[in-house]
Amino acid sequence: MQDHGWAVRSISLSGGNAATKVVSLGFDGTRHRLNSSVRVQAYAQAQVQAQAQAQAQAEAKAKAKHSRKQSEGDLGPLGLNVVFTPKNSQKVDIVFIHGLGGTSRKTWSKHGDPELFWPLKFLPLEPYICLSRILTFGYNANFRAAGNVSTSVLDFAKDLLFDLKFAKNDQKEDLNIGKVPLVFVVHSMGGLVIKEAYMQGQNDPEYEAIIKAISAITFLATPHRGTNLAELLDRILRSTLVTNSKHYISELGKNSFTLQKLNEQFRHIAPRLDIVSFYETQSTSIGLKSSRVVGNRCRLFLVSTKALQMILEKDSSVLGYPGEKSKALDADHHNMCKYDSPQDPNYVAVRNALQSLIAKITATVAPNDGSLSIRNKLGTLKSSLGISETPDIDYNFFRDQWFQGTCHWLPDEQEYLDWLRSRTPKSSVIWLNGGAATGKSVLSSFIINNLVEKGLCCQYFFIRFGDRKKRTLSLLLRSIAYQLASSRMTLLEKILRLKEQGVDFETASPRTIWERIFKGTVFEAEEDEPMYWVIDGLDEADDPRAVIRLLFEVSGSSVPVRIMLVGRVTSEIAASFQKVPSELIFRSISIENHKDDLTHYIQQELSLSGDDKFKENVSQRLVRESQNNFLWVRLAVETLNLCHSKEGIELALHGLPIGMRGFYDRMALSIAQNTDSIQRTFASAVLQYVTTTLHVLTITELSHALHEEAFKMLDFRRSIIDVCCGFVVIDKDGYVAMVHQTAREYLLDGVDRPFHVKRSDAHKQMFLSCMRCLMAVGLRAKVAGRQEPLFLKYAACSWFVHLGATSGDDGEVAETLAKFLVGRWILTWIQILASTDQLRVMIQASRHLSRYLSKQKPNDDRPHQRQDIVNYELLNTWAEDFARIVGKFGGILRQDPESIYKLIPPFCPKNSAIYQQFGKSKDGSLLVSGFSSQTWDDSLARLSFGLGTYATSISAAGARIATLVPSGTVYLHDSLNFDESSASPIRHGERVYSMTPSTSGTLLATYGYRTVKVWETHTGNCKLSIDNLQSRPRPLTMLFSENDQFLLVGSDDRRIRCLDLNLGSPIWQIVADLEEPELEGHYLNSPNHMALDQKGKLASVAYRGHPLSAWEIEGPVHIGHCWRTRDVLARGEVIEAIWHPHQPEILGLYIEGVVFKWRPYDDEAEEFAVGASRLAMSTDGSLVVTGDVRGTLKVFTTADFTNLYQLASEGNVLGLAFSADLRRFYDVRGNYGNVWEPNALLKFVDQQDKDAENGSEVGSLAQTSNHSESVLGKVDSITTLAASPTGRLYCSGTENGAVYLYDRQRGKLAEIYVSKSFLSIEQMAWSQDGYYLCFSDSSKRVFIKKLDPEIGGPDGSVEINALSSAKTILDGPITQLLFHPDSTHVMACSPSSTCTISLASSSVTVSAKIGIAGSRRIVHPKDPTLIVCIGPNDFYLLDWNLSLLRALKIERSLDHNRFSPSQGQEKVVEILPTANKSHVLLQTERMKERTFLILEAPSNPAAVGENEPADIV
Repeated sequence: MQDHGWAVRSISLSGGNAATKVVSLGFDGTRHRLNSSVRVQAYAQAQVQAQAQAQAQAEAKAKAKHSRKQSEGDLGPLGLNVVFTPKNSQKVDIVFIHGLGGTSRKTWSKHGDPELFWPLKFLPLEPYICLSRILTFGYNANFRAAGNVSTSVLDFAKDLLFDLKFAKNDQKEDLNIGKVPLVFVVHSMGGLVIKEAYMQGQNDPEYEAIIKAISAITFLATPHRGTNLAELLDRILRSTLVTNSKHYISELGKNSFTLQKLNEQFRHIAPRLDIVSFYETQSTSIGLKSSRVVGNRCRLFLVSTKALQMILEKDSSVLGYPGEKSKALDADHHNMCKYDSPQDPNYVAVRNALQSLIAKITATVAPNDGSLSIRNKLGTLKSSLGISETPDIDYNFFRDQWFQGTCHWLPDEQEYLDWLRSRTPKSSVIWLNGGAATGKSVLSSFIINNLVEKGLCCQYFFIRFGDRKKRTLSLLLRSIAYQLASSRMTLLEKILRLKEQGVDFETASPRTIWERIFKGTVFEAEEDEPMYWVIDGLDEADDPRAVIRLLFEVSGSSVPVRIMLVGRVTSEIAASFQKVPSELIFRSISIENHKDDLTHYIQQELSLSGDDKFKENVSQRLVRESQNNFLWVRLAVETLNLCHSKEGIELALHGLPIGMRGFYDRMALSIAQNTDSIQRTFASAVLQYVTTTLHVLTITELSHALHEEAFKMLDFRRSIIDVCCGFVVIDKDGYVAMVHQTAREYLLDGVDRPFHVKRSDAHKQMFLSCMRCLMAVGLRAKVAGRQEPLFLKYAACSWFVHLGATSGDDGEVAETLAKFLVGRWILTWIQILASTDQLRVMIQASRHLSRYLSKQKPNDDRPHQRQDIVNYELLNTWAEDFARIVGKFGGILRQDPESIYKLIPPFCPKNSAIYQQFGKSKDGSLLVSGFSSQTWDDSLARLSFGLGTYATSISAAGARIATLVPSGTVYLHDSLNFDESSASPIRHGERVYSMTPSTSGTLLATYGYRTVKVWETHTGNCKLSIDNLQSRPRPLTMLFSENDQFLLVGSDDRRIRCLDLNLGSPIWQIVADLEEPELEGHYLNSPNHMALDQKGKLASVAYRGHPLSAWEIEGPVHIGHCWRTRDVLARGEVIEAIWHPHQPEILGLYIEGVVFKWRPYDDEAEEFAVGASRLAMSTDGSLVVTGDVRGTLKVFTTADFTNLYQLASEGNVLGLAFSADLRRFYDVRGNYGNVWEPNALLKFVDQQDKDAENGSEVGSLAQTSNHSESVLGKVDSITTLAASPTGRLYCSGTENGAVYLYDRQRGKLAEIYVSKSFLSIEQMAWSQDGYYLCFSDSSKRVFIKKLDPEIGGPDGSVEINALSSAKTILDGPITQLLFHPDSTHVMACSPSSTCTISLASSSVTVSAKIGIAGSRRIVHPKDPTLIVCIGPNDFYLLDWNLSLLRALKIERSLDHNRFSPSQGQEKVVEILPTANKSHVLLQTERMKERTFLILEAPSNPAAVGENEPADIV
């Protein structure tokens, strides 16, 4: 080719992945040889000319191309746009999001051809997908163009959320995104945009519906962990003059902070989504299209380079979450989203994934289903089970360490195959065992992946000693339960129903979780498909024997359960496996003799030059010396890879230490001998944090925790790896952990190491880091703005644990703690816990603070003893406050976390720390006075039933507390706030012998004289009414059974009968006839007590003159008799008996007050002299409470009958019950009941989850005293309250007949009156001038006291005492007192009569039989000489001589007659005149339903008319 005398010749050079073409241009057209040693230098003028020409051509070409594309619309619009809408309403919305440098159409079109825009041209023709609406989202991702350099992925995510919420179609109609499930298909950076949008939307109620609708994401080559190419592109763009690099490009860098933070947040909620990830397998051309001119004076060369590189490795494109589907596509990065035709194999793979996702979504989401979506239900279950994170974090950690080709020996093992493919319905356990660091956890991850890929129902858990929660049996069971519910929707519904029973599974004992969730629900499911459980790290559990014993009980499951337990061989584990139940199949596999994986790993990772024989020899030597320790081999390989000669390798082989201790010594010595003091300090700080952290931290969390040290390192991630010398590893998700548990033990145990970590110092540093985070400036504002520091969650839930493990004499720790407790930071901490539903953490903090206090008792020998005493008292008071605040105000805090700042402190006792620091009235803030106690007490609430009401029994289930009045009434209270339920009271309509709630508390059965009725507790409606038998047997016990489908009733005729509640008219069916044989020397009469176990399978029957009997109901089969353990005169009449919920054991009470525990199958009995008359057991069987006629309450542990707590309070205890969460118990004492929440119970429940602390380095937190005692005097309840209309004074009357005078600011001023007969004060009223107070007692005596409102005290000069004439004049109790406006008379009213009393003559001046049932009276708003008497339906106008001036009928449009007479009478509770006095506001109440009416005040009282209508506005 000739052009202007230039000769052009070319040669091709190849090397690596680049194809380089060098073109030689000669003046004479001759061919010149290229010599690499010749220095080539270009003429500057030629370069400038060529570049200018090339740039001009490129600009012209780009301009033309841009114009053409814009006209054709090939690039695609920005924002959210609809490209396809199905004829009928869509079932799913599919949104496509392009990546870096892409557009909303070009990205999805091969060669930019509009006919190959597959979201429009291909997908609408596919089954299932054709039912979807298809949309694209475009954003400005053109990194070459000029624009805002600070634009980030977050900005794009916010644009996406905005468009999803507010975008419209071409007809300007709302797109209504979120009405149907959402599926996203995302390429490259588009995947990061949707992940960020998904996270941002979680915290914004505006986008709640959209976020809930997101069901699945299909990722196409998304850089979840970044790409090194981003750094290259960033440098190139920064070096050009044409444009600047964008912020979002730097965010794509390998392991950038943005990606680490995004992955850390996304992993917590990713399990809610169906995720499919496709990754590239071909290198992508990233060469420059332009050429450059180089040469010397004789030669010019035009060079163009076209490099090929893998943009993303699989490691970055796949999240690695369990359940994630991943697949390779035969394409480079650009063509992952571009296809030639519907037959393109890559398109087929993506299409099939979409079809599968949409088919699943349309099958599980019913149209117009108003119930919660499955995703929301799973979120609810996750919260109720206390699951903070799923086990996929640990799975990913170990799966990342797996090497291709390893672990494949296990699927061929016969024992494993028998366990996997067993056709027997029996459950089985296989124990996979091996030594320390032999790769057991990696093998576990391989097995889990293998089971999931086979489509089997697999659940798993990694027990991690380094995480105190993950050592617990409780979390193990809860995690398995959550995973089961996630995979089986039938189980999801059943386990969710358990939440209604009020059990707090997060704090419940492992036995309760096992019984309620697994034995009571999972194992009874009608399933044939086996469940596979893989549990790794058995030896790291707090109590491996307890884990094994409990899991062995799967032998009773109707569903086959295949369990694999993985761990080291210890003597206690080996001994436990010797006691396998006969119903269980047990197998064992040792990995000690399987060294093929070690060989394979060495061959892959050992990088040595030399012949194959030499490499093989090195490999064999490593395997021989490894002792089957994978960690040793890994460290040895890293050492050998640094060698460059055979001699060096030989020296290294001879120098390899024996066992891990030698390697650890070498690593520790490297840290100790580091000459760089900054690096040595940094290594020490990192290892202190990583060895003592309570759970694994991410890099970002660790950087926040390290504070100053972190900023001294340029590359934080690399610095951790380098300066810690192998003790620490970082997985691909950014979690920082010890290389192995043995390394942690090495650093913490002993001081005979080259470098070690002092435990107390490490905990001190962790504590100080937590305090820095919690005392950061502006933390409250950040929390309110949902911009919490990443380390905040850890700091809030862990500071006190680290405090408890510090040295007791450390002044810096004590000073920091005191500073935290006296500042408002403590309130912000409580707010954080309340807003994240973590208030139970305060109970743990109370216990740890008490433990720290045990090291801080004031010492007279200390120089600053006075300050020590102050700090000691401060800590002691806050330790008490933490627990009490949760009990008293937990419900309020959960609803309004910010109430801790101003609303709650004033209501705390005056001696509490929170009141002293934050509760005192300042600047007009809330003031509360009149507390009966200056300190916290154990009474949480009082349930009042009204005078004349006598309740005898109480039950608690679910969200309800039910109290029975034998006359036929049941009162229902909410167990959260103790308000009386809207459905209360339930009126049976006759005398009731017994009541029982269902386990969930949703149903209540009452057994009356003639009928049995079943009620819905949330509505109060009667669901069923069944006539009793003609023989009228007396009920002794009742039980809802088989998921509330049946009601079992045991009666005094020794028979157990059943009612099928599924029938409209159930009939009595005899289940068992307990024919008791009479024993010689004993008198057999009718039973006086009977008890059923929770499943309705066992029964106990008690007689007055006969020993207690135990029966199996099926048959029935007599088990045995309970005999007294000592010779006594009494025959042992049993008045209470309760079956233990989890074992065949009875706890009972003899009439003389002796409690007994009897195991009928073993015929073993124990007795305890308690002096009780009532007995109740907790729902999990761990606690029992007793009460007696003197009002004494005692709480014992069931296992060994240790007395935990004792309370003395007045009043006979008639009934007892525990709350479902064990934190409180209830009693009933006639006309009132009590709710008790002692600290002893809170701490016992918190310590129930012993796996949280026991066995850890922070030590056991067992109380030094197991018994706490409280004395509480009888509370004199306030019965009436009245405020002075002229000042700050108010008065109260009490149940015992006392009247007290108060000032709103000064508190109690005086005792006005005390009844010697303890007659309660019923009514009270003030005169309008504030000088007189009138009150009446239950005997209808009326008292009037003259007060001086200025002095604020009683004036003894004027006193009008009991007016006995009111007793005979008024019919019924006094219901209201009303002063004349001039304070000359007082009107006393009863339901049917009225009288006026003169203050001057101290006598009744006039009386009349005038009254309206349920009425109230006020002085006429416009005429003070008149009285308005208003009832629910009538309106009377009277004068002070009690003359009836006018009678009106209130005509109401509302249906107020829908209540039956048995449901109570409607009454007026309040009358208020309007400001202009032309109308009155009327409030009525009936069955907790309140009605408000506005009536026009009558203005013409001259004429008296009967039944005239009153105007209702």
